[in-house]
Amino acid sequence: MPPADEAPTSPSLLLYFDASVLYESDDGTPTSAAVGFLVEDGATTVVERSLAVDAFVSSAHLEYRALLEAVRAVGAYPTTVASLHVHGDADAVLRAVDPTEPATPRNRIARRRVDAIRECVADVPVVTYRAVDRGENERAHRLARAGHER
Repeated sequence: MPPADEAPTSPSLLLYFDASVLYESDDGTPTSAAVGFLVEDGATTVVERSLAVDAFVSSAHLEYRALLEAVRAVGAYPTTVASLHVHGDADAVLRAVDPTEPATPRNRIARRRVDAIRECVADVPVVTYRAVDRGENERAHRLARAGHER
């Protein structure tokens, strides 16, 4: 515990998210959808979740849903967050939610999700977005796939 005259430091959090769709053998008919995410404080995992999704429009919409669920979990974090560093393998989604990028989804559902995500992180002083390859996002991917089993 910090001395009485020293304020506790706010954490810097790392967030990883992913979505998963399972298809029938024709590779065209979706049978199941799920999202997964984890949030770390640098030393430990503070949130780890897999969620089945009953209805979805596209895999891109699932990626938005995964990120929205993750930032909602960050919003429920018990202390003020100093910075949030978002990682995912859905580059288009990351560009759309990053206010420094000119990308805007054409679909109204995606725009609503972008607005909701931005609102959830509005009070975090520093938010960064980084596209990573599947290997660096493997844990979030495994969590998303585990959501099919729920």
